[in-house]
Amino acid sequence: MALFFKVLTKLDVERTLSLPDGCLQALPDSQSSHGKELQVMDDVGILWNFRCVIRSGVVPKLNIVSGWIQFVRVKQLSSGDRVVLYRDDDSLTGARYKIEVLRSHESSKPGI
Repeated sequence: MALFFKVLTKLDVERTLSLPDGCLQALPDSQSSHGKELQVMDDVGILWNFRCVIRSGVVPKLNIVSGWIQFVRVKQLSSGDRVVLYRDDDSLTGARYKIEVLRSHESSKPGI
């Protein structure tokens, strides 16, 4: 099940990923009232550890503040690229999270 789909902004690729409203309830519970740990697997099977922090306000906002910039650099993400976060629930192992990157531009090969 897709939790969110987001087109990345300049701020997303330079500092922190701000998650859409409603994602907070779908993430794993944490002992900390101020943040959550999120482990996600990318398309090649690499596990990424993200630290999510809850920003207070009228509507609490969730930002990925740790591990995100390393992910951006390794994946060479830029503004306009898209990310999709999925959650799969398994009755034995619990929730598992996957992240998918969709490039803003597809490389096209010239026809032969």
